[in-house]
Amino acid sequence: MQFFALSAAFILAALSTPGSADSLDDWSHSCQSYSLSGTVLKASCRDDGGHYHNTQINLDQCITNDNGVLECAWNGGNYAQTCDKCGLDGTSLDCQCKDDNQDYYSTSIDLNNCITNNNAVLTCP
Repeated sequence: MQFFALSAAFILAALSTPGSADSLDDWSHSCQSYSLSGTVLKASCRDDGGHYHNTQINLDQCITNDNGVLECAWNGGNYAQTCDKCGLDGTSLDCQCKDDNQDYYSTSIDLNNCITNNNAVLTCP
């Protein structure tokens, strides 16, 4: 019984460490001081050892405009070619994007769905 209690305590401690893989997948929970400069998301992100490093990613690699709607892009996106007035609202990217008729629409996407912190490097999953 004592072995079981010690094993359970060890497992819980390992899962709650700052560098656990699960905690790094959601970049907004493992990164701080994030900002947007043009299409570049800049942040200070935690690595597997719990240390923070400055990192950045060009969101044009991860976001696309599909007929006036921002979506995650797994093979490059280039949303900036058809979107203007983009900014961050928390973890959401808000833009005015053109549809196929060249009309602008307000659209947003939660970057937690498109960006991952991979050991203090922001990536498109």
